[in-house]
Amino acid sequence: MDCDESDMVYCPYNKAHKMLRKKLQQHIIKCRELYKDTVNLMVCPFNKAHLIPEPEYYPHLKICDDRKIIVQYQTSAAAVLSEDTKHAKIECDENWDDDDTPDYNPMAYCATANIVREPTGMFPAQRKAFIKEENKRQLGADYEEEPRPAKGKNREENRHAPYNSNKQRSGRRY
Repeated sequence: MDCDESDMVYCPYNKAHKMLRKKLQQHIIKCRELYKDTVNLMVCPFNKAHLIPEPEYYPHLKICDDRKIIVQYQTSAAAVLSEDTKHAKIECDENWDDDDTPDYNPMAYCATANIVREPTGMFPAQRKAFIKEENKRQLGADYEEEPRPAKGKNREENRHAPYNSNKQRSGRRY
């Protein structure tokens, strides 16, 4: 990637800073903050990248290259409409300015459409209720939640007896 010398520019705040022209705007933001108390530069009205010390400001305005673009625009004649550029008015049945139409509510749409929704940012109890309602909504009104096993003494009955190493040793013979 060879850089032409004409593509290189100097920072208006610190002449030791040399960079590509396309990087100047980003660099100016940084240097403006660094040198805000020491260097006071004025901004050219024709090109915001032109930052000029106050004594050189008015002479710069007279010779600024970007001034030509503005002057040419101001002095050019207005565009003339001809029969080739005109077209008939387009009529439409829709009126987007009607106030009778309801606003779009994405939550109401998602509640009625076949869309999977996730319970984000909810407490566990809210999340559980949300999932239950979503299952009813997606699977129909006849959806019934699967029964869970009852907690209590049955859990104690299902537990295995602890390992007893003495019991197994007595049955072995070496």
